[in-house]
Amino acid sequence: MSLARVWRSLVQFGVVAVGSLVPAVVAAQVGHLPANSPFEDVKLGQNLSIMGGWMAMKRDPADVAPKSSLAAALRYDIAIGGPASLYVRYLIAPSERKLLLPTNPRATRTIGNPGVTTHELDAGLDLALTGKKTWHRLIPSLNGGAGIVSDFSSADTGSYQFGTKFSFSYGLGVRYLPRKGPMIRVDLTNFLWQYDYPDRYFVKASDTTSVLTDTRNRSAWRGSRTVTVGVTLPLFR
Repeated sequence: MSLARVWRSLVQFGVVAVGSLVPAVVAAQVGHLPANSPFEDVKLGQNLSIMGGWMAMKRDPADVAPKSSLAAALRYDIAIGGPASLYVRYLIAPSERKLLLPTNPRATRTIGNPGVTTHELDAGLDLALTGKKTWHRLIPSLNGGAGIVSDFSSADTGSYQFGTKFSFSYGLGVRYLPRKGPMIRVDLTNFLWQYDYPDRYFVKASDTTSVLTDTRNRSAWRGSRTVTVGVTLPLFR
């Protein structure tokens, strides 16, 4: 099964779980004695998450995006009232990408696979679906935000430069609070950003081919699907 199909299955499962959980929350609040309730009060407060996972890059039209790779992330959350928290997240993913010389024929157009490191910094809003309670010691949540993404590299020999761009993110998360020890957090996040290509990518080489032929692809929205798992540590408690 491809990673894309696995991602779709996870998202579909999350949507179904959310849809079934909300009515259960309402019913359980009035349908259980406190001693038997699956819900327990929790203080969201401030938390720091240390996470690692996999950043699955979506293929861009010119195929110069970084390859999928391992990733590491730090995330800081602070509760702002009710089920809402603000978060700031920094993610780093070392990988490699294709280096193209667009004036070469297709057979010799790829001239290397240099290393590249993707840096993502974003901030946004996280909504706990169980409010200020856990459900069977779980806190599922939805989140969305915006930020910047960069590889901090200059233009290559083919005139392409990723640069620093605005990005958007949205996803699902779940925290597990054991009786002892740190919380465990799992996040499924979709990042989106825009690729911009130089004019040389549309110029035909000696074999009458070019990197890109459709000018509608000059600015294409792509990004990554990222899965991270880690520990969440409470701060200032």
